[in-house]
Amino acid sequence: MQTRNNDKLQQEIDALQRPLIGRRFMSWLLFVLVLLGALVLPVTASVWPALFQPVEQQTAGLRKTPEQAQVLNTAYMRASPTALGLDAQWTPGPLSSAHQPFGLDCKSCHSKPFQPVQDRDCLACHRDIGNHVATKIAAMPALHETRCATCHRDHQGAEGLVSQNRRYIGSGCASCHGDLESKLPGTQVGNVKDFAKAHPQFRVQVAVSNTTLVRLRQGGAPLSQPNTLKFPHDLHLAKAGIAGPDGKTRLDCSSCHKPNASGVGFEPVKMARDCQSCHALAFEPALSQRQVPHGSVPEVLSTLREFYGYVNSSKVPLDTPPANGPVFTVRPGMPASAPASFVQGPGDARARAAAAATELFEKTSCVVCHVVSRVPGPGKAGTPGADLPQWKIAPVTPPHAWLPKASFDHASHKQTPCGDCHLAAKSSKSSDVLMPTIKECRDCHVGSEPVVGKVKSDCAMCHGYHMPDLHTAPAAAHMKSVKP
Repeated sequence: MQTRNNDKLQQEIDALQRPLIGRRFMSWLLFVLVLLGALVLPVTASVWPALFQPVEQQTAGLRKTPEQAQVLNTAYMRASPTALGLDAQWTPGPLSSAHQPFGLDCKSCHSKPFQPVQDRDCLACHRDIGNHVATKIAAMPALHETRCATCHRDHQGAEGLVSQNRRYIGSGCASCHGDLESKLPGTQVGNVKDFAKAHPQFRVQVAVSNTTLVRLRQGGAPLSQPNTLKFPHDLHLAKAGIAGPDGKTRLDCSSCHKPNASGVGFEPVKMARDCQSCHALAFEPALSQRQVPHGSVPEVLSTLREFYGYVNSSKVPLDTPPANGPVFTVRPGMPASAPASFVQGPGDARARAAAAATELFEKTSCVVCHVVSRVPGPGKAGTPGADLPQWKIAPVTPPHAWLPKASFDHASHKQTPCGDCHLAAKSSKSSDVLMPTIKECRDCHVGSEPVVGKVKSDCAMCHGYHMPDLHTAPAAAHMKSVKP
């Protein structure tokens, strides 16, 4: 025993095997430090960022009310990165730029802890997302049952989602659509592999009635849709000009078609703004400044009835005939011929209003652009014009989307003359469908292979993946789309 105690080597071995003083304490200390740095501090920084980086420092110098300050502070705390980057060790990565405003509210996407993001969490914001193939057309389990996050994986950086989307453009689309007719028998969508080499003619949506839309393939006879509006484009776009209030006027497409705020499309054509300067609705040559409203038949007849009733009972000064002749309405593009003055005509106020209405509806104004027919019986009960003769204006085809499965930005094509794509100058009927064919598009666009002087175009330039099943203008929301 004495020998063992005097053996220095054995003493060293015994010392190494003897428990260190405070080892348990050091273990707990290390555990607490890890817990503090990896959990407590990151959670505290996420919930109370002002403890680490006061919000007021970020908004100093801004003049704001207490209510505005509260809103600003809340917005900053929800949109800013975690203070001092304390969550960098356990966050998957920065969110995409579109998702950063709620980046500190994990429950916005992760409704269930420690589980993948559910589709219902995505659809809570992306409500208008449509299936690539409508369920009423075909059951596509590979598409309909795929989780959103399978393709759209976030926490890959500010441009992560955009980069992922680009991965599927072009060859990814053609892998299915290149032989779609065999994969989906009976489909009306043609096979497509490349815009320049293998792309079918466009299918244009036209109205076969005021309530029904169909999509028809271009390439055969020129497309047309019924329209009771009488509007010859060729007459209005005549190079020699057209008769207007200030003499000959030369019009172009922009004279009537005004871009909307987005620049993608155009505002609806308005009678008062775009047409009435030439197509005046004046009805009484002796009082040439007075016009009927461009509205319903009861509104027009009531205006006439009230006007001639007032003139009949009051002394109304008449226009002084100008030196070059009488004042009267003129049908644009037609030779001038002076109509009769009804205010000085025979009969009572009703007879004068009826004569003016007949001239207006059947000769000088309404009939120029609309299909007008006389109808029997009294007018709308309770209106001043109910005792006058009655007319019916045939309804005009409502505006609608021509290419509901594609997108087109007119602002990006503003350097191109309208006539290069829309052959309006050669159209004599409003029923003509003036949509360009694929030939006009290929004059400037090519497919996946670049060509000098032309735009390289992939599928996503014109098509979207999650487009709604039916895309129509609000004015045609009551119209239904059917297969031809």
